[in-house]
Parts: sequence; C-alpha cells; structure tokens
Amino acid sequence: MLFVGSSVLAQDPIANNLREQFMQLSSFEQLQDPSPEKFDAAAARAVSFFDSQQNSEEFNETTAEIWSGFFELTFARDDDENFSRRLEVLQAEGQRQHAAIPPEAIDHEQKPFTVHVREALEVNRARRQYYERISNGATRKVSLLYTSLEYSLLPLTSFFDRWAHKYRRAGIPVLRDDFVPMANISSADKPLLRRGMLDRAGRRELRKMLRAWQWKSGLAASRKDFLKVQLLALNAVHDLRQMELRHNCNLALTIHFVESVGLAARNADRLSQQYAKRTDNFYRAFIAIQISGVRLFSKVDLQAQPFHRAGIGIIVNDLPAIPFP
Repeated sequence: MLFVGSSVLAQDPIANNLREQFMQLSSFEQLQDPSPEKFDAAAARAVSFFDSQQNSEEFNETTAEIWSGFFELTFARDDDENFSRRLEVLQAEGQRQHAAIPPEAIDHEQKPFTVHVREALEVNRARRQYYERISNGATRKVSLLYTSLEYSLLPLTSFFDRWAHKYRRAGIPVLRDDFVPMANISSADKPLLRRGMLDRAGRRELRKMLRAWQWKSGLAASRKDFLKVQLLALNAVHDLRQMELRHNCNLALTIHFVESVGLAARNADRLSQQYAKRTDNFYRAFIAIQISGVRLFSKVDLQAQPFHRAGIGIIVNDLPAIPFP
C-alpha cells in the first residue's frame, strides 16, 4: 500500500454535506417507491463517491472507478433528470467555499487544482465588467455560465488536492506540472483573428465529435492507457482546429480542455514509468473529470461566438496556452 496508516478525509464535513444533498435528488421512480430495494442508481453512485472520501488508505482501482463514474454522471449525463440540480448543488458549495476562504489563505503548493480554478474565477470576474461595458451588458450570461461551471468544480478540486498532497509527501510529484498559470493570458482587448459562428449543422458536428471523443478517451483512461489518451487528444485538437478554420470561429475553451487532458495523460504516462504505476489510478480519475466536462464547457464557447462576431474576445483572450502537444 502507498499510504500505510493514513486517513485522507475522515469525517470530512464538505463530503458529508454534499452526500446528504445528493441523496435528496431522487428520481421520479424512487419517489413513487422509496423502498430500499428501489434505491436510485444515480444517488447510489454519488453516495459511493462521497463515502470513498472517508478513511480511505489508498487510491486504488475501486476508488478510481467510483470517482470516474461520479464525474461522468455529474458533468456528462445531461440526459439525466437531476443533471442540472446536481450542478446547482456543487455550484452553491463552490461559491460558499470561494467566499469563505480568501486567496492569500490558500497554499499553491498544497492545493494546485483549487488554486488553478480560483485563479480562473478571479480572471473571469475581473474581466466580466470590461466585457459587459463594451457589450452593453449582453455578455453577462456568458460570464455567469462560465463562472457557474467553474464554481461547480471547486468542491471536487479539494478532494484531488488532498490526495495529491499525500503522494507528494511520499516523494511523488503528482499535479506538479498539470496546470498552467493564468498570468500569461492575452489582454482582454486583443483583436480576434476569427469572428464567425458555428451554424446548426456545425453545432451538431461538434456535439457528435465530442461525444465520440469522450467515449473513446474515457475507455482509454479506464484502461490506464495514457498514451492512447494523448493520441486521442492530439487528433481531437487537430479536428477542432480544422472546424475553427472551416467556420472561421473560435472553440477556445473546448480546445483548452482537450489539451489539458492531453497534458495530464502525458504527465500520467511519465509518472507511471517513474513510479511503477503507483499514480495510475489517481491520474485515471484526474483525467476522467476533465473528459467528462468537455462537452458541458463547450457550451460556453457556443454562447460566446455571437460576441466574437462583434469583435469582443471573451473566453478566447481569457485562457493560457497549454504546452500540448
């Protein structure tokens, strides 16, 4: 075992609180028959995820399976009746955490995932006023959608950070090279190279492409075939860039997510070789949360495109370049 005699999140209040809220999101079938035998499958998946935070000694195969399944349910299953409600629960908790903890109180070394999301939130909140001013308030919905989705990640980043800290204490540099600082993003008023929009057929093509990529990449990640994940990300970035050129549009956030998956897979492969596969299960889950969110976050790109037509660089100018490939 990697962490003998350790307890990661024993009686963690955040996990317990979220567990209770997710338990209340019953399906219609369960409301009709609330007997234990009819326990809602989605609720069971959520309960398993939050229970995995308690007194766990090792990030093993079962943990990776549970976490990956929960992320797929929460961020990719938009056909589920409680999809929006689950996001709202996470968003509310993320907002609470963000307001309760000042930026200076967060250790960048201890919480790299949380710091990255919070830095992105701060950039978007700071630039929101500029974009709203030059659009007469029209960009407000884009900013709100983006920040809402970022808030929904915050309750989960802390779980990754705590596990990553345990790896680093064991001398394994998990999550050290997986995030790019926000300091080097473009200025908000940088002129755009492309100002077009995806038409209805283009949007269908994008959804189809991302669904296929999510399925293939999720399967490769579940097998811990990190080289395959990298190749799939490389191909997806190429296809998305070609789509941008054909439609003269921007898909910056979608590409950002796919590149981030590729970078994580590259780091996962390197650490797997250096540390005898001891990081494989952790990186399977870390890659899974990003894969699961790609299609959801791509909606931000689509909502931003009408403003790109007006020359407003929202989203495009707000993302750092990721060193992948």
